[in-house]
Amino acid sequence: MCFQIDDIFACGHRAFAQYDYCSNFGLSCLGAGGNHKDRPVQEICRDCQTRKHDPNPNARLNDPYRARAAAQRQAQRSQSQTQTQK
Repeated sequence: MCFQIDDIFACGHRAFAQYDYCSNFGLSCLGAGGNHKDRPVQEICRDCQTRKHDPNPNARLNDPYRARAAAQRQAQRSQSQTQTQK
């Protein structure tokens, strides 16, 4: 079964990385379809890196990726705090 491998950056953005083809590709398998594997990346994506140098950084205040990344960081912090309290 083929898979599409996506990078999940620390900022919350998702990007295509590569295809992982199976041995039956082209015979009985026609490709990845909806099968995705996520690969975490500890760096922020190129868009967020260039956003730091944007002359108008607040052009879009309701960035859903920024909000999701902040929520994920908050969840990780609360989870690590509960583990240290045990």
